[in-house]
Amino acid sequence: MNKKTHRVAVVGCGALAQGAHLPHCQRNPRVELVATCDIDAVNAEACRKKFGAQRAESDWRRVVEARDIDLCILCTHTNLRGEFIIPALESGKAVYTEKPLAPNFREMTDIVKATRRTGRPVCVGHNRRSSPAVLEFKRLADKALHGASSRPPTVNRMEQRKLLPEEKQLQILMRINDDSRSWKPWIFWDAEGILFAEMVHFIDLALWLNPGHPVRAFAEGSPRGNFSLLLRFNDGSITTIQHTMVGHFDYPKELFEATAGFITVGMDQHLEVRQWGMKDEPAQKFFPYAHGCDWAVKQGMAGYLQELEAEVRQSEKTGKQARWLNVNKGHYEQLDRFLTHLEGGGENPCPVDGAVAVNRVAMKLLESVRLGLPVAITPEDWHIPEL
Repeated sequence: MNKKTHRVAVVGCGALAQGAHLPHCQRNPRVELVATCDIDAVNAEACRKKFGAQRAESDWRRVVEARDIDLCILCTHTNLRGEFIIPALESGKAVYTEKPLAPNFREMTDIVKATRRTGRPVCVGHNRRSSPAVLEFKRLADKALHGASSRPPTVNRMEQRKLLPEEKQLQILMRINDDSRSWKPWIFWDAEGILFAEMVHFIDLALWLNPGHPVRAFAEGSPRGNFSLLLRFNDGSITTIQHTMVGHFDYPKELFEATAGFITVGMDQHLEVRQWGMKDEPAQKFFPYAHGCDWAVKQGMAGYLQELEAEVRQSEKTGKQARWLNVNKGHYEQLDRFLTHLEGGGENPCPVDGAVAVNRVAMKLLESVRLGLPVAITPEDWHIPEL
């Protein structure tokens, strides 16, 4: 397939755009960066110069109206979603939008209807679906769930008994270590807090990894942080998401474990995937650091901690700021997969229908944490009907 150049505008030039989307556009050979757009004209112009865009805009309506742009990357706060996305689709543009898709159900469904009416796609930035380590984690978890042969354990009292119903379920644990000292002040004033703004990443993974549909949600803690979320699925499988806001920023943030069919699969900080039980799969696989962190050469979690400790000790000696050892969470790959989809070469990595279900479940968890009670998840929360 001949590579097509996609004429792109990045709308919203904050930290995420400058740390991920703009540099990724700059280094992707299929992207022509036409415009940077931000309500702060000085910031938009600074990003234009830094990342080599053709022009800067301070009014997103000019991006929607522009004839030389065919893909918009929306990186603003959720106060700008449907108001931008729907006219952009109607003008013939595709849209890659950061999560969450929208702050309320009406706006989400209006976006879904617009994608179906115009035939133009929207991809939501649940980028962990494109993390190389998470894709491997999902492959192994699916294999375990669908009957991969498990090694006998060192202690085995199974004898000839039949499986219990619970022994056929998928159990997932996601531990999120976060450090609220790194957050921007707005999050502390936001009524939905981190539970909505950030946890949609992991709710998305829960819905993506579980073959069934969710039926009940329970949350305990504060939406601002320090909470546990529990999702029960129709086959009895349970996913637990545990989040802390009082961890250390440089400690590995994300640890996932899935158990099914007497096999355990783990994904640690997008650097290492482990499994035990499958005879035909290695116990460990390592994945590279993020682009720009080539100075770190030691692999896996042990290597990560060794590299980090060496960097911090060197910083303490010299007085210079320690370098951030970043990992690949799939931001570049998610956009690149969407470009391939626009060229007719693959599936949309995260279409809006699935993102609506994610946001609806997140809202149920917010309801639960405020009530202090479990709440039901019904079909209208996870199923989007045809027009």
